[in-house]
Amino acid sequence: MIKRILFFFLVIAGIVSCKDDDNIGFDVPVEFPSISFKPVPGGAVMHYVLPDNLDIFGVRARYTNAFGEQLVKDGSYLTDTLLLGGFTEARTAEPVQLSFFNSEMQESAPIEMTFDTEAAAAVALFDSLTVNPFWGGFNVTYKTPKTVDGTIHVFYIGTNPATQQLDSILMGSYPIAEGGDTLNFEISQKVDVLNVVVRTDDYEGHRVKMEIYEDIPSLMMDTLAPTDFDFHFTGSVVERPEYALGTSYLFDGNKKGEGFRAHILANEPNMFSTFVAGPEAYGKRFIFDLREPKVPAALLGYVFLNLKVNLPRISTVPQPGEDLTIGAIWSGFYPSRLPCKANVYGTNENPETVDIADCARLYSLDDNHSYDNWFAKSWCRNTLAYWGPGEDYSNATDAEFAEAEPILLRMPCNYTGDKFRYIILVVEDTYNSERWRDEYPEGYEENAAEYVSFEEMEVLVKAE
Repeated sequence: MIKRILFFFLVIAGIVSCKDDDNIGFDVPVEFPSISFKPVPGGAVMHYVLPDNLDIFGVRARYTNAFGEQLVKDGSYLTDTLLLGGFTEARTAEPVQLSFFNSEMQESAPIEMTFDTEAAAAVALFDSLTVNPFWGGFNVTYKTPKTVDGTIHVFYIGTNPATQQLDSILMGSYPIAEGGDTLNFEISQKVDVLNVVVRTDDYEGHRVKMEIYEDIPSLMMDTLAPTDFDFHFTGSVVERPEYALGTSYLFDGNKKGEGFRAHILANEPNMFSTFVAGPEAYGKRFIFDLREPKVPAALLGYVFLNLKVNLPRISTVPQPGEDLTIGAIWSGFYPSRLPCKANVYGTNENPETVDIADCARLYSLDDNHSYDNWFAKSWCRNTLAYWGPGEDYSNATDAEFAEAEPILLRMPCNYTGDKFRYIILVVEDTYNSERWRDEYPEGYEENAAEYVSFEEMEVLVKAE
């Protein structure tokens, strides 16, 4: 009886063994007419040509990535490359097992080869990454290779408002940008120096690398009173007291359209209490003379809150007693007078005659002028526009209007420590309107006369 049982198990084992042999029975030599490995950020690209053998369906690569994970990548006749990714630091002679498989997914016996890798973007960016002092905070700049993968997280060491204990405060998480990026951060806590933590992850959620940058100076700013500097515009300015238009409104302290709102409430719709430069204001220079060299920190340009009214209140069609000049100034909609492209410069030379190319560029705004971009994500998307997305303040109480956050173009200046006596703002373009979208896919140029408007402007410099 025992002999019969032993014989039975031997038969079963033989059957299983034969079946296993069938699974690995794809018996062809792993020989490529052509194969090579090219290091790339985060791995290598395998270039291959499969043998001219109809039994071979594809090639399979098995290797271990930087996190100890066993990976399998398949390639076929449809392509001639295979990306072997999953690495962080640059490596040499990484082993890979290569085999062929047939249409039944049976594999041949493998061979082993090696490949080199380049540092992944999540590691390589640290070679160029710098944490720099910036106004009210800090900035992070870095460069990357063309192939990018992963996320960068930026923290600073500060007081956790919930626990009142020192903690790492997350400022933001961003996809690593191809070519590099500059990330500016403002913090609400007042500190003399900052300790900044930068960490990178890959898209599989692996933590790749972390660095700490200590003792970054915190730059504080002072806002100059209008009496502490002189202002001059090299083009034309609309000075029309009968319509409350002029340079004096640029520095009167009203940042949200307080004067314009007061006129509307008093049934004086054609009184604007604001500043308008033009016509032909594009390319002209807004000059701020600080009277002595100082480190520029920022220019702030404020605009109207949304009072849900249409401009102009005076039509461009001749009517008895109307001034068509004012109609032309406001023809269209208010955002078409607001900058979408502008540059800020610093110089110690004559600001009216100096070649702008010889000035230090401190800030650049290069926004798309299309109506769709204005409506979706521009700095002034919530400003005055009857059909715009901004919150309606036409029926707000005085207290609600006073508590509303202003809408402003923030123009922070690059920090180098250099001092300049003159700050120059040059506006190159403004936003388009939505009119006649079928004829003008990006919107219609309402501002052909090139007017530029601000409700208020402020000049900020480094606190001494």
